[in-house]
Amino acid sequence: MNAVGQPLSRAEGRLKVSGRASYTADRRFSGAAHAVIVHSPIANGRILSIDTSAAENACALAVFTHLNLPRMNPTPKPWSHLRPHGQGHLPLQDDSIYYAGQPVALVVAATRDQAAHAGTLIQVEYEESPPIVFGRDTAKAAIDPPQFLWPVASAVGDAERGIAAGAVRIEQTYSIADRHHNQMEPHATTAMWDADGSLTLYETTQHLYGTRELISIVLGIPAEKITVICEYLGGGFGGKAYVWPHTLLASLAAKLLNRPVHLQLTRAQMYAMVGHQAATIQTIALGADKSGKLTGIRHDSISPSSMFDNYIEYAALSTRSLWSASGGIATNHKIVHVHRNTPTAMRSPHEALGHWALEGAMDELAYAAGIDPVELRLRNDTEIDPHSGRPFSTRAMRRCLIEGAARFGWEKRSPEPRSMREGGYLIGQGMASAIYTHWRWPAKARVTLDRDGSALVEIGTHELGTGTYTVLRQVAADALGVAPERVTVRLGDTRLPPSHASIGSATMANAGASVMLAAKAARDKAIELALTGRDAPFAGTKADDIYVGDGMLRLAQRNVGVTYAELLTRNGLPHLIGDGNYDPVPEAEGPKAVFSFSAVYAEVRVDPELGLVRLRRFVGAYDAGRIINPKTARSQAIGGIIWGVGQALLEQSETDPALGRFLNRNYSGYLVPSNADIPDLDVHFVGDFDADASPLGAKGLGELTAVSVAPAIANAVYHATGKRVRDLPITVEKVM
Repeated sequence: MNAVGQPLSRAEGRLKVSGRASYTADRRFSGAAHAVIVHSPIANGRILSIDTSAAENACALAVFTHLNLPRMNPTPKPWSHLRPHGQGHLPLQDDSIYYAGQPVALVVAATRDQAAHAGTLIQVEYEESPPIVFGRDTAKAAIDPPQFLWPVASAVGDAERGIAAGAVRIEQTYSIADRHHNQMEPHATTAMWDADGSLTLYETTQHLYGTRELISIVLGIPAEKITVICEYLGGGFGGKAYVWPHTLLASLAAKLLNRPVHLQLTRAQMYAMVGHQAATIQTIALGADKSGKLTGIRHDSISPSSMFDNYIEYAALSTRSLWSASGGIATNHKIVHVHRNTPTAMRSPHEALGHWALEGAMDELAYAAGIDPVELRLRNDTEIDPHSGRPFSTRAMRRCLIEGAARFGWEKRSPEPRSMREGGYLIGQGMASAIYTHWRWPAKARVTLDRDGSALVEIGTHELGTGTYTVLRQVAADALGVAPERVTVRLGDTRLPPSHASIGSATMANAGASVMLAAKAARDKAIELALTGRDAPFAGTKADDIYVGDGMLRLAQRNVGVTYAELLTRNGLPHLIGDGNYDPVPEAEGPKAVFSFSAVYAEVRVDPELGLVRLRRFVGAYDAGRIINPKTARSQAIGGIIWGVGQALLEQSETDPALGRFLNRNYSGYLVPSNADIPDLDVHFVGDFDADASPLGAKGLGELTAVSVAPAIANAVYHATGKRVRDLPITVEKVM
């Protein structure tokens, strides 16, 4: 095992920085037409009339509306991670308007500019009604939704009695604004039909096979006639895991026109049409005895969904398992149907939102009880999952807390708010912990060992910019005993062995496990040839006596070896193929509870006159099991921390209450962190091999690193200023 654990640079790095990596929107096809969506300016109402004649007489090849687009089949329900994801309301199927930005027409022309111009010529008359928007007033009308992913409510013990029995009690409401994904790569689709009725989609997607399945269902095409290709993705973050309306429209337009159709969304359309992270209003109550031991926890969350779907942000999910409470833990989720498109997962869904409230409340409890925030968490650590009663597979929370505090220098902190200064600035230090669900999903892979000693890995997973090509190369190289540069990895095509969606920080543990199994299968075939094949060099020995390394099979007792190339040549074989089928027990059904953990520490500088908050230092300690590549893992952590900084200090999608539209629909109006906002980040991995998580020993990392950054920063702001901000982002006016 030489490659796994090494900080190798990305295999595709030079292609990306030189501009040679081919992204979906980069591909060009002869005869392709361009499509542009015309969208509704109103959020609630219906179309009274639509006149497309001017567009048709100008430069449009075709104009599609609800009056002439073929009918589609409904999207499948219920939603789950292993089923296709699709918004419930299908585009251009009726005259109803449910959200601002909803497609009302699709214009196809020879060029994008011509299609966009023709779109401006379409005249639409609407009957408009006032929209319902999310806020504290509409939240009063929240309803109990049907179960979405997990049970909506949970109860272990008697939380209310436990809270009432606490010597120290707090109850507070925390809120957070809507946020948008803002991937660098825009959503895009190119759809091409062949004469035999088969469809090829070049698509910006995190879920190749889910896309294929949903297109099959909605358009009524056999799945085997659909190919979905996405070799590189310029950012997904959960927003490209759904099949959004533009993909369906491009597919239908290409079929009706019998030519390839390319459709790329504008930045503004990405705010309205392809999901977002829903705002939440969360109420949390904690009770603790005088020593700080929790006696009860209650966590309730309300979030908005579209008029036609029941998407839930499970913000209270992590509260079920993070800390023990002797009396009980209760959680609940409600939704409000509003006039917007369906929300979706965004790094990190559920956990990053819920920890904002839970870990902020834990900090408030620490001050109320007069206990150091780190010590409070150590006293409430647990080896048993409070929700399921199962032991954790591994839980290095104590190491995260203790080692993270040591690296940060927490012991030097003066605990009194407003007690630390530097020049004219207030200095604050805060911390928070985190737990993240580890997903176990099935995946298949194929490894081909060629006569020249090289290997090809094939698997239908995705490269999201996280280093998937590299880490899968490392896994296969070690299993085969060859140098990593001798391994080529193919991803992003439904003609490859099927894999799960690249969501939930699950690719390394699950897709990686299938690659390891496939590589071992190919290796074992080579070992069998060495034992029983033509001119078998190790005849009469046992398979257990053979080991691999440097591209060779070796027998230590005889100090002899044979290369893969020699072995295949002797047997007249061009290659050996190994198949890997990783089919784990789902995480909720295993004997142990499998999660990733972290503790993070933030130092901020606050200008007392301007209320401006700047992050000065940050330390993150993470238990994500075995780290396959420290270099790409650190990059993941840096990215996640930056996401958390955006959540804490900058990002918010504001809605016009009268029009129901998101106001900020570009980078000038929606603020995201820049290099100047981010100091040096100290990333520390403390986890050990977790056999219950994956045969690789790895657990989910990427989204874990975005969790609890915001509460750590908010807690630091309180320490600096004495002002508790419970509504994100922490803007100047809230600090002042």
